[in-house]
Amino acid sequence: MKLVYKSIFYKISSVIRYLVARLFHFRKFKCGQLSMLGERCGIHVFKGGHIHCNGRIIVNDNVLLFSKGALNIGTQFGINSYSRIVAHQQINIGDNVTIGQFVSILDHDHKYGFEGGNLQLDGYTTAPINIGNNVWIADKCTILKGVNIGNNVVIGANTLVNKDVPDNVVFAGSPGKILKYLK
Repeated sequence: MKLVYKSIFYKISSVIRYLVARLFHFRKFKCGQLSMLGERCGIHVFKGGHIHCNGRIIVNDNVLLFSKGALNIGTQFGINSYSRIVAHQQINIGDNVTIGQFVSILDHDHKYGFEGGNLQLDGYTTAPINIGNNVWIADKCTILKGVNIGNNVVIGANTLVNKDVPDNVVFAGSPGKILKYLK
């Protein structure tokens, strides 16, 4: 019985967290349906950025959604604990996408150089990321800038995605490669 009550309380508080985030970010954070945000989530939308979701999203605990650019999410989206999506330019995520734990999706790299023998970080280089429909991204994956992932794709655990992924494949490894064609 206690688990049922805890579950209901958790769901209600997740919806409340979503509503508070919507109020705080107002027009910069929009969803087509009532959604859920887990505990200790970071929803950061900066000037010139936005997070737009076409449908309901379910964001588990300890997730970071960061946008200085455009983060566009389709319907039926779920992201698990300790994952992060950081959009400095643009990240587009299709419908029916599930993201595992400890996943990083980054549309940027740091610009760096050396001055007087010291490392200097100065800005970013960016390229948009596009993720298709019906995609499952398993635990501990990293998706780098400029990547396009097709429709009906499974990205295996611990995969480094540093190149485009076609439709209807299982893609895994570090760096990733096609392991199997689907359909």
